[in-house]
Amino acid sequence: MKLLKKYKKYLFFILTLFVTSCERKSNYNKAFEYYHSLRPTRALILLENSTIPKEIYLQGEIYLNLNDPRRALKSFENLINTDPKWKTKVLNKLLEAGNEAAKKGKDFMAVMIYSKILEFEPEFDLKEKNILMGNWFFDSRDYEKSIDYYIRGLKYNSQDEDLRLKLAQCYINTEDLVSAYDVLKESNKQLSSWRLRYWLGKTSFKLAEKRIKEGNYDSAELYLKELIALGMPKVLIDDAHFILGDIKLSQEKYEEAAKHYNKVLDLNKFAKPKIRREAEETLKIIKNMEDNP
Repeated sequence: MKLLKKYKKYLFFILTLFVTSCERKSNYNKAFEYYHSLRPTRALILLENSTIPKEIYLQGEIYLNLNDPRRALKSFENLINTDPKWKTKVLNKLLEAGNEAAKKGKDFMAVMIYSKILEFEPEFDLKEKNILMGNWFFDSRDYEKSIDYYIRGLKYNSQDEDLRLKLAQCYINTEDLVSAYDVLKESNKQLSSWRLRYWLGKTSFKLAEKRIKEGNYDSAELYLKELIALGMPKVLIDDAHFILGDIKLSQEKYEEAAKHYNKVLDLNKFAKPKIRREAEETLKIIKNMEDNP
C-alpha cells in the first residue's frame, strides 16, 4: 500500500510537468499564431512575464515589428540575462533590425539598436554602419564618441573625403590639433582636394600659433611654410608671412625678415589694411638698423 502511494505521488508529479509543458507549448503556439495573423497585441498579452527563452525572443521580435525598439531591447536584454546562449541569435536579429531602420532613414532607431548591440558585445563590428554612428554623435556634438566610430568606419570606406574631414574636425573640436593635422596631411596625400588643402592650411596656422605661445619657433616656422606652400586659406597667407617675418627678425636675420614683410606688401597691393601698415613700419625699422649697425 505504501509503495502504491509513493508511485501515485511520482505519477502526479510527472503528469503535472507534462500538462505544464503542454500549456507552455500551447501558449507559445497561440502567441505565434496571433502574431502572424496580425493580432500582435493578443500575442503580447500571452507572452507577458514569460520566463521561457523562445517566448521572450518572440516578444522582442513583435515589439521590433511594432516599431517599439525600447520594449524590444528590454525583452532581448531580459532574454540574454535569462539564457546567455541566445546572445548570438539576438545580436543577429538586432543587426538586421538596425540595418533596416537605417535603410528607411530612421537613424534614431538605428543608433539605439546599434548602441545596444555594442552594450551586449563591445567588440561587435558594425562595419560601415560605424559611419552612421559617427555622424549621429557628430551632429550631437559628442566628438569623442564620433572619433571612435569614424576611425572604425575608415576601415571600410577609406576614400570618403567627408568622413576624413569630419574626423579632423572632431579632433579640432576636442583641441587635438596634432591628430587633426595628421589626418588631414595623410588624407591630402591620398585624395588631394581643395577642401582638404584648405583645412590642412587652417590647422597648420592654428598649430603655428600654438607653437609660438609655447616658444617653439622652429616648429611654428614649419607649419607656416606649409600653409604658404598649400596656398590655402588665402586669407591667412599674408598673416603667415608677417609672423615668419617676426620670427626672422627675432633671430636677427634681417634679410629674410624683410623678404617676408615685402611679401605682405605684395599680397596687399590694392588695399591698406593694418597688416600692410605694420609691415611697412617694420621694414623702415629694419632699414634703419641696417643703415646704422
